[in-house]
Amino acid sequence: MIVRNGELEQAVRGVFLTKLAVTAPANDVDLLAAGIVDSVTLVELVLALETQLGISLPFESLEIDDFRTLQRIVTLVERSTVGGP
Repeated sequence: MIVRNGELEQAVRGVFLTKLAVTAPANDVDLLAAGIVDSVTLVELVLALETQLGISLPFESLEIDDFRTLQRIVTLVERSTVGGP
């Protein structure tokens, strides 16, 4: 399990690169407004995060804002790995 935020960020960046063929931008770039993540990519991203990081992200508990920036995705994954809300 990934425990340090820096490692987690690198793992999420790796998912973008290897599974979505996209280089993740700076942590605070709005991925939705920039067109990097759309509805199809969002589903692919959730599935790739679950597979690559060994976590569960139930669709009914996800909020679109959780995917707005790379930092928010890292926070979402971090909550999922520690069993947070």
